[in-house]
Amino acid sequence: MILVLLDLSAALDTVDYSVPFSRLKNMFGLSGKVLEWFRTHLEQRSQRVSVHGILSDIQFLLSGVPQGSVLGPLVFTMYTRPPGIIAQRYGVKYHLYADDTQLYISLDTGNELHFSSSLNNLEHCIADIRLWMTQNLLKLNDNKTNIIYLPSPHRVKSPKTPALQMDTSSIRLMCQ
Repeated sequence: MILVLLDLSAALDTVDYSVPFSRLKNMFGLSGKVLEWFRTHLEQRSQRVSVHGILSDIQFLLSGVPQGSVLGPLVFTMYTRPPGIIAQRYGVKYHLYADDTQLYISLDTGNELHFSSSLNNLEHCIADIRLWMTQNLLKLNDNKTNIIYLPSPHRVKSPKTPALQMDTSSIRLMCQ
């Protein structure tokens, strides 16, 4: 099994408000008062800064999901539903919650063709998710993304730890 733990940089701060509303309406079928409730929760947010007791003017926020709120993780999970659809297309299993994305795939180490095909699918899946994230103003942080190879404890001899191509670099998987 290979487990990929994707790390996003400042993910909750970059959500453009128009996208979640479109997704909530078109992908999840929300409308009317429920959709309006989400809209007021996100759009009517402001902030100001205090430096040495002097307050700045109030600035209304144009993006971002409130961190620490009950709805924040739910809205972000709905916002990031497309990477789950991408993973399914490649036969990659996934878990998404708020800004945590986990991808995993089983490997048949006894079948070289299946093994190579599975790694190839995972690489293409990550590339497509990276593209989706870029198009949706999210940044995949390669330096904090972890890829873990979990060989079966029942195998007498484990194969060489595979390498996985991620963007422009080849990453040796950590072996557990």
